Amino acid sequence: MYAATLIVIEDWLRALALPAVLLQPRGVDAHEVMLTVRMVRAAARSRRIVAMGSLESYLPTLQRALGARCPPVMRLMEHLQPPPDDPHIWLDLGYARECCAWLMRWAEQDGLVTRAVRQAWRQLQLLFRQLEHRRDQLRSRLQGKYYLALHDAYRPLTRSLGLRSLGSLQPDAEHPPSLLRLRQLMERARRVPLVGVLSAGPAPLAEAVARQLGVPLIIADTLEQPLPVAGRRGAYDYFQRYADLLTALRSLAR
Repeated sequence: MYAATLIVIEDWLRALALPAVLLQPRGVDAHEVMLTVRMVRAAARSRRIVAMGSLESYLPTLQRALGARCPPVMRLMEHLQPPPDDPHIWLDLGYARECCAWLMRWAEQDGLVTRAVRQAWRQLQLLFRQLEHRRDQLRSRLQGKYYLALHDAYRPLTRSLGLRSLGSLQPDAEHPPSLLRLRQLMERARRVPLVGVLSAGPAPLAEAVARQLGVPLIIADTLEQPLPVAGRRGAYDYFQRYADLLTALRSLAR
């Protein structure tokens, strides 16, 4: 069994018919996860811990807690070429495909690649090609246009679409809360062909900014949480949700 630190990694593993468990609690932001006894026990039972490697601040604590019993921690971002400059690598289809190739490589080393896994790998390649085709069709309609985001996790995808980000409305580690910065972002937005404001869910700040700028607010899934923003129930499906994200971004081209 592999322990996945994020829901998207667990989904890739299950799509490959590999045994997997989600290490961190569902519905908790990866930036805010505090290590629990359940997480330590689940990690101890796993063959490898598969992580993005930049979002999970609890990993060093987990390694210290398990000591010599800690399974190998596979930080995906450390294996990708060229090295990503954004941690939301699952939204870059090239990096996502490369991550799945590393999962298959480790599964080979661990003797877990069965006929079912090989069939799943072939199906995965088809799904990636379908998403890449849809992305490439969308690029010609969005290239050179600008957007604002409540929290810009979208950049690895929007760069491949030729969209230009003006930044995040929400404060983050690099930008503390500032009315001046918000005013400056809105002034910049008025000087460019802004097509919309992106948000993973309804948010008063994003709604107010979109209204002030006269552009649509687009609810666009970042794929970070187990359930889609629309509240649809059922199994997590990275590929369907990515397709839905492309559909949401398509509305920016109107």
